[in-house]
Amino acid sequence: MKRKSPCSSIYICSAFRNASACRRDKDSTSSCLPSQTAESLVKCARQNRCYCQTCRVLFAYPDGQHEHHQVISGLSNSTLTMPTYFLEPLDESSEHAQYFFSVEWLKFMASTLRILQIDNVLCVGTPRLFDFLTACSRDTSEPLSVNKFLLDLDARLESFYPVPLFARFNALNDYFFNSTGEDSFNRFMRSCSGRTMIFCDPPFGVLMEPLVATLNKLKRGLGNSQVFSMVTVPYFIGKKLLQFAPELKMLDYKVTYEKHVRFMSTGHDGNNSKRRVSVVRPFTDVPAREIPPPKGLTDQYRFCKICQRYSDLKNLHCTQCNACTTFHGETYKHCISCNVCRPPAFQHCSRCNMCFRPKNDVVHACNKQISDGRKKTRKAKGINLM
Repeated sequence: MKRKSPCSSIYICSAFRNASACRRDKDSTSSCLPSQTAESLVKCARQNRCYCQTCRVLFAYPDGQHEHHQVISGLSNSTLTMPTYFLEPLDESSEHAQYFFSVEWLKFMASTLRILQIDNVLCVGTPRLFDFLTACSRDTSEPLSVNKFLLDLDARLESFYPVPLFARFNALNDYFFNSTGEDSFNRFMRSCSGRTMIFCDPPFGVLMEPLVATLNKLKRGLGNSQVFSMVTVPYFIGKKLLQFAPELKMLDYKVTYEKHVRFMSTGHDGNNSKRRVSVVRPFTDVPAREIPPPKGLTDQYRFCKICQRYSDLKNLHCTQCNACTTFHGETYKHCISCNVCRPPAFQHCSRCNMCFRPKNDVVHACNKQISDGRKKTRKAKGINLM
């Protein structure tokens, strides 16, 4: 929406960064109102079950409206219940910024749920995890059955998930798009007992204060069970998250995504891997000692008895900081002057009393840091992510 003042017109939207993105989502949402749902489509022969990626709707063949469109046909019953395995992610950075977790991370999450003996899972903006849990419940060799519910802004998902499992929801203003979805979610909350995990994978440009306020409200609504939370964001955004959720702590495990050039690698792919190491980390209120490393990567982590957490082998414990301080990359080194650990490439400037990353073998131009001939001093303000 736009709010007009006597002086100017200001764009305000809780979900999207600019007015054009908001309008596009409104138009696409109105165009993909479900004329067919997965529940109704299963009555058709499999070869006639289709999804149009162009129009973002399910339909039964023949249908002349989708000629020359990008169409997926022959959808099985199983596929219709796990749509994120064929839907294209809405990856526009100013809009949904939607990316799906990699198989490696999903397996780690499933393993963690088993270890923590979680009974209920609330997925907030994590449809791929929701679908993976559906697949896990059908795995005869190692089934994982949990009571689950999905809250998501993506209007396409309304065509696939039954009402008792899904509600379209804006997590930044705690808004349900219809009363039916809200009623279903309230029934889910009342059904929860035992241990519950809330998973949230927000767009990285999201405002943390309203997001945390919503997550806390959801947590209070699940008061009949023991509730834990896990939020996945880049480690450098974690500082903003912890301003409003100080009970969360960052784990050392790297969250990876499917088909995302920047967040595909855990950093343990071998020396010849050209994939960039993911900067995304899980932040959780589960005691860190209770979440062991992923299978196959146990030799890449060590247990720090002082921090009571599993740390990457490169993340050494700093006695001055009394923490494992390496967030990303090579082992950080402690700067005595700043009294904080920095990446190894940083150097301390005694004139500015700050650490800087050198460029072309030059630490920085000091005159840019000095105003009116006086030395400007800035102290590092650290937040304990661990």
